[in-house]
Amino acid sequence: MLTSVPLFLPVDSLVTELGVEVNGEKIVFTDVQPYVDEQTGSTMVPVREIAEKLGAEVEWDRSLEQVTFRSQHTTSILTIGEKQAWVDGKQVELNAPAVLKNARTMVPLRAVSESLGADVDWVGERNLVLITSADKAQRSTWIWDSKLIETDGDSILQFAVNQKLTSIYLRYETYPGQDVYRKFIRRASGLGIKVEALAGKSDWIYDYNHIYIRQWIAAITQYNASADALERFQGFHFDIEPYTLDMWKINQTWVLERWMDTIRFIESEVRKADRSMTMAFDIPFWINSCTVPGSNYSFSAWLLEKADSVVIMAYRNQALGNNGIIASAKSIILEAATLKKQAIVAVDTLPSKEADYTTFYKSKSSLMESELKQVKESLSPYPSYIGIAVHDYVRWIELLNANR
Repeated sequence: MLTSVPLFLPVDSLVTELGVEVNGEKIVFTDVQPYVDEQTGSTMVPVREIAEKLGAEVEWDRSLEQVTFRSQHTTSILTIGEKQAWVDGKQVELNAPAVLKNARTMVPLRAVSESLGADVDWVGERNLVLITSADKAQRSTWIWDSKLIETDGDSILQFAVNQKLTSIYLRYETYPGQDVYRKFIRRASGLGIKVEALAGKSDWIYDYNHIYIRQWIAAITQYNASADALERFQGFHFDIEPYTLDMWKINQTWVLERWMDTIRFIESEVRKADRSMTMAFDIPFWINSCTVPGSNYSFSAWLLEKADSVVIMAYRNQALGNNGIIASAKSIILEAATLKKQAIVAVDTLPSKEADYTTFYKSKSSLMESELKQVKESLSPYPSYIGIAVHDYVRWIELLNANR
């Protein structure tokens, strides 16, 4: 995963102590402090502290002057004085060689983070390097118009690479043809991007519409059965928002009960169809304030129990504050941690009928990214948090183009 730490840091960072956080936790370096190599501009860090915080094992071979760090998926070898590293047997060029300083192995930050799949951000105003492990650095978006993968497939995938996407929620319909889906998903898989099948309507909660749910799940199952491994959807992704129905204002309890019946139906159909597929729900952050009818149990916790993961629609345009993204998502993040489930925090880029503060529609894309850095720093210490999502692809593109 490419990093966003600049190769040449600002002059101030050369003379001010650099801070390093891994998954929101500040690293205290006792022997040697991180520093910026004046010749290359590379941020040099003690390899052991960073690698171990990212879940890797570190070995030092004194005779060869080599350091090896192994994660669950990757093995990297760096040699003191050499500007090449070996990552899973492939040679990779480094910006600066590994060096020994006060008997500690110092390596370019990028060599550690990239080889372990971590995401790295530079927070200039705080002279801080923010490192997020791969399992907490997911980035996703929704594609509601599936025809786009046929007309703009190349652009979508280039956008995905540029924005470091790890997942795409793609609406599955009878058009375009299955060959188009196969080609797109295969190319996305080659880039390390998983694709989840997306669908959902607010009126799916009515019993007479459950037939459409069954048909859609069956269509995905049939598609996957006919596709190669790299061409398959990896999960079912449901966006059902019954609180948008007029009935919500009249009889909220009735709607919640029908919603629960629908989720049970979906769970049954998905498990019968393909137990290897994950099941995710998009849910509003405020659903935590609703309770399961006839109990004091939060409705969001009930939904978490049924899902493998949820996307918390924390639609706000500021990270901090009582009405910010972090505070809005926090309750469900905590519930997910207790229930050992996963949660992604989402923001919006569409125009809002509610209020401007619910969307980044009128903001600069750089402002949105700055706010998302704060979300990542604040929530990554929680075991349930796995990343962010931006709704949706079309408006996100418009936001980026408007800022050029």
